[in-house]
Amino acid sequence: MSPEHPASPPVAPRSPWARVVTWLTVVVLLVVAGWWVLQRVTSMPGAALDKGVNLVKELGQQAATVARAFREKTVHQEFLSSAVTLTGTSRLQVATLKEQETFRRKESDSIAWGVIALPSIVVQADVPVEYGYYLDFNGPWEFAQTDGVVTAYPPPIQPNTPAADISKLTFYTLEGHIWQDDKAVRDRLQGSLSAALRDRAVEHIPLVREIARRQLQTFVEKWLADSFSDGRAFHVKVVFPDERPAPPTDTLKPALPSAK
Repeated sequence: MSPEHPASPPVAPRSPWARVVTWLTVVVLLVVAGWWVLQRVTSMPGAALDKGVNLVKELGQQAATVARAFREKTVHQEFLSSAVTLTGTSRLQVATLKEQETFRRKESDSIAWGVIALPSIVVQADVPVEYGYYLDFNGPWEFAQTDGVVTAYPPPIQPNTPAADISKLTFYTLEGHIWQDDKAVRDRLQGSLSAALRDRAVEHIPLVREIARRQLQTFVEKWLADSFSDGRAFHVKVVFPDERPAPPTDTLKPALPSAK
C-alpha cells in the first residue's frame, strides 16, 4: 500500500441492541397512547350517559305539569304561597283610578217656628281623588283547568282607602243669600266627605273591572310559566264572583194532600 493513501481505521460494528431498545420504546409509547385514547373514547359515552341520566332526573323533578298539579290539588296553596312572596303583601294591587270628584249638600231652613221658609243653601266641594283597588290573597280563591285553559276565580275587587288631595279641596256656595250662614253647611259637607268617598270608591269598581282582569291574568300567566314546565302553554281566564252563573236550584212542588 502506498504511503500517499494511508489505510482508514476500522469502524466498529453497531450493536443491534440499540435499535431493539429504540423500537421497543416506540412500541411502548404507541401502546400507552393507544390505551389512553381507547380509555377516553370508551369512557365518554358512559360519562355522557351519566350526565344525561342526571339531567333527566333533574328535569323530572322540576317538570311538574299544570294538569298534575290540578290532579294533586296543589295549585291553590302553591299560588297563594308564591303570590304573597312575590308581592310582599297579602294584597294584589290591580288598578288605580284618578277622578275629579264633586259633592254637593243642600239644606233648607225656616224661621218663625217654621212658618216662613228660607231659601235653600247649596254648597259644592271639588277635590281630586286617587282610588286604588286590590284582590285579597286571604280571600276565597278557586282554580279550574280544562284542556288548555286555566280559569281563576278570585275574591271580589276591593277598594283601598281613597286618597283625596286635601290641598286642592275647594268649596263653592251655589245657592244662598247674604243673611244666611253657609259656613256651617260647608263644615257639615266636609265632615261627610270621608264616607262619601268610600261609597264613591265602591261605585267606581265597574270602571276598573277590565283593568283588574288583565292585571290578574298577566300575574297568573307569569306564575304558571315560572312554576311549571308547561305553564306557558296555558291561557288564563279570570271570572269575578258576580260573573259566575248561579247554581241551578231544584224547585220542589208542594205535595198535594192525600185523599182520605
